[in-house]
Amino acid sequence: MKDEARLSVRIDPVGNLIGRRQGKNEGPSLLLGSHLDTVRGGGRFDGVSGVIAAIEVIRRFAEMGIENVHPIEVVAFLAEEPSPFGLSTIGSRGMAGKLSLGLIESLRDEKGRTLGEAIREVGGDPSRLDEARRSSADVLSYLELHIEQGPCLDSQRIPIGVVTGVAGIVRGRIEVIGRSDHSGTTPMDVRKDALAAGAEAVLSLERICRKWAGVVGTVGSIDLFPNTTNVVPGRMILYWEVRSLQKDLLALAVSSYEKELRRIHEERGVEILFESATSSDPITFDANLVERIVRVCKRLDIPHIQLSSGAGHDASHIATVAPTAMIFIPSKDGRSHCPEEWTEIEHIGLGTEVLACTIMDLDRDA
Repeated sequence: MKDEARLSVRIDPVGNLIGRRQGKNEGPSLLLGSHLDTVRGGGRFDGVSGVIAAIEVIRRFAEMGIENVHPIEVVAFLAEEPSPFGLSTIGSRGMAGKLSLGLIESLRDEKGRTLGEAIREVGGDPSRLDEARRSSADVLSYLELHIEQGPCLDSQRIPIGVVTGVAGIVRGRIEVIGRSDHSGTTPMDVRKDALAAGAEAVLSLERICRKWAGVVGTVGSIDLFPNTTNVVPGRMILYWEVRSLQKDLLALAVSSYEKELRRIHEERGVEILFESATSSDPITFDANLVERIVRVCKRLDIPHIQLSSGAGHDASHIATVAPTAMIFIPSKDGRSHCPEEWTEIEHIGLGTEVLACTIMDLDRDA
């Protein structure tokens, strides 16, 4: 497919895979793409659909003899999903200048391998990190096609969503330190059960995030020690996140959670260490680019709605570099990050058509 699209391919220093089609003119590029990685037990459409659609746009340009004015680049971003190094959207962070060599070499996976070593294994070179950074001087705009990963389009039987923005995310880690004791000989009233306290912390986050529309929170991973049937758990680690399109609500939810954890500490007598590890602000996409996609949908007579994204995307970071927008296509029953994830080929085709026409308009008008 690369050969049919006639792309020259390289790996940038942060590990992004980039295919480039030269234009009649030199200068800034039109950027499009998505990511190839998935979560454990994830589906086959998240990210991959956007990369394949972007390549198909360029392949069709080549097949039809369309000569683009500006260079067009297709990007498969490195590690959009949460990684073993505790960081997500690694490739787009690097392209937006949000990574440092010090951070890359300090983050390690469970085997002790650094993120820098992993990037070098896929062909990147963190010592040249500055060369991966892009700016408005060399990127005209960025467009990303993606499955919705939610129920709005599918439930309304609408094939295209024009995305207006992406929710902000705060992620962190909680360590609950109690005391390991014999499960048969330790009375209930003297236990310092880390799991019981941790379970209350999980339910507290759920209760807090239900207080405000547009706020969601999840504890998605836990580690328990010693994790033995006949021992009162002495230590528990929880990995949590909160998301919202409103920055003030995001901050309020996190501060409310900290307050709840202090209450659990005082009532249960366990130590609780709270950490906000990573965060990203809510992003509003470029209004002119959003409107351009809407006009394309109208011209093609494709039903569409405007909506926001609760899921994080590489587009959130690239939006700090250049005008950015996204095109959503339906996820069957709103399912994603699971084996049941499904998007009909007809919807992928329509999304690709909207992407192609928008790129052609941008190339002509920019």
